[in-house]
Amino acid sequence: MALAERRQREKEQRREDIVNAAEKLFFSRGYDNVSMDEIAGEVELSKPALYYYFKDKESLFFAVVNRGIKILRAMITEEQKSAQASDIKFGELSMASIKFIQEYPDYARACIYFRSGRFDLSDANSMSCDAKEIIEFTEEIYESIFLAIKFYIEDGTYRPDVNPAVAVVVSTFITDGIANISPFLRKFMETHGVTMQQLYLEIGDLVYHMLMNTGEKSEDMYSRMSKWRNDRFATDQDKG
Repeated sequence: MALAERRQREKEQRREDIVNAAEKLFFSRGYDNVSMDEIAGEVELSKPALYYYFKDKESLFFAVVNRGIKILRAMITEEQKSAQASDIKFGELSMASIKFIQEYPDYARACIYFRSGRFDLSDANSMSCDAKEIIEFTEEIYESIFLAIKFYIEDGTYRPDVNPAVAVVVSTFITDGIANISPFLRKFMETHGVTMQQLYLEIGDLVYHMLMNTGEKSEDMYSRMSKWRNDRFATDQDKG
């Protein structure tokens, strides 16, 4: 192996080690309670060496968040294949998001924190490549949901008075709320025998009923969508 190639691989591995260390600390203690000194100590690097790889704590956090985004992208692709096989044209994004929250809750909460307004993301020229990728993905998802809802309004499946932009905002509120559900609500659910899977399915039903138009076409879509969602959860249980 050429010297330059070996050094590049060593550099990439060191960067990966730094992100691993930061991820561990961010997930266990929260972004605001972690310092660059602590991350440097965790990975056994000097602080100047750490800054050689990441200019600040924000860019390091964005690298962690982007790991989660890459996982979510792969999950969306999987759900899209399943939805297409079942002739379902809308719902794969919400299904992938719910599974992401279930399987990768720390990444899900990190993604929400990224979007919370905590960070100044106004200057595209100064932000990291990871931040740009996350923003591009987030805008892409919002637009995909918007266009899907708009399509079903126009073909008569969804109510004509639904504002697709508002529907995107509401669906995002719901998804983020599930990811950050409080211990008090979890206890309340347990007291009343509500499982997380039941919560996901029934919230989905509520949202679809809010959107659905009256008529046979809408009822058929709702029936097929409900079956597909239940089958997807059942498939995951079988894998487990």
